Amino acid sequence: MEALASSTLPFLHSLADLRLPVLTWIFEKLTLLGDEKLFVAVALIFFWCVSKRGGLYVMTAGFSAASLGESFKLLFRIPRPWVLDESLEGKVVPSARESTLLGEGAVGWSFPSGHTLISVATYGGLAAWFREKWIMIPGILLAVLIPFTRLYLGVHTPLDILCGALLSIVILLLLRPLFRAPGDAGVRAALIGSTALAAALLVVLYVFRPASLSEADSELYATGIKNLWQLVGAALAAWLAFEADTRWIHFDTKAVWWVQLIKIAGGSILLLGLQTLVKKLFGYTKPVTLDNMTRNGIISCAANFLGLGASMILWPLCFPRLSALAKK
Repeated sequence: MEALASSTLPFLHSLADLRLPVLTWIFEKLTLLGDEKLFVAVALIFFWCVSKRGGLYVMTAGFSAASLGESFKLLFRIPRPWVLDESLEGKVVPSARESTLLGEGAVGWSFPSGHTLISVATYGGLAAWFREKWIMIPGILLAVLIPFTRLYLGVHTPLDILCGALLSIVILLLLRPLFRAPGDAGVRAALIGSTALAAALLVVLYVFRPASLSEADSELYATGIKNLWQLVGAALAAWLAFEADTRWIHFDTKAVWWVQLIKIAGGSILLLGLQTLVKKLFGYTKPVTLDNMTRNGIISCAANFLGLGASMILWPLCFPRLSALAKK
């Protein structure tokens, strides 16, 4: 895999030769929209305000893509392009402006591209679910442009991008019929499957943990394990939220514009506040190491479960009162 990834480096050099300062600045900002922390916020906004199934579809695709992507990174452990590039071997390359390859804000192993996985799953998922042009067109554009920014900035090889995009497309195609099917069985199966996938991959990575890793690689591996723990908690919360709304809550996504803003602001504050509180109460520590990765992972799992669960189950209980206030 490393040899295959290295064979694409000439393309990155050719692309780097075409960089323009203005375009680089634009792409450095655009690439932030593919951050792994952002897709939950996007999915929640659609879950609260537009379509519950559509929001859950995007969220489940994102969780599945993130779980597989994190696992592949830990299993293959392919370095970033500037490490693979023999012309930069042994050099310290501190910033994008001092190298033809290195981009800013990229850490960890390279394969597959997490930004590509998340952007295709999130924005491609929105385009696949919603037929409104104001959602579909920006969704397609972002699903294409964000992966390209990773190539342009030199932080991923074409192999990282292509595999990440294909993996997310397969996930979207597999999940869409389940969420579109009448009744609740398909959605329930998808949500349970997403939770089981993250849990199963976590077990696999514990079982096949490498016998020896460098200090830097040990921290990367431990962080990946922690990330999978928190994905288990998040996926479990989404499943329980679906069950709660289907059986008891039945909240309405429609509301006047200022109520929609309150939904988004209040739910986001509740989510972030609970996540932070749980981590502080139970002593989440940094950096994540092989010695504390399980403890930090369980704390992250609980923080995501409680934070996301509260924002998707308890917070919607307030929506009828907000709508009644709007009518007054």
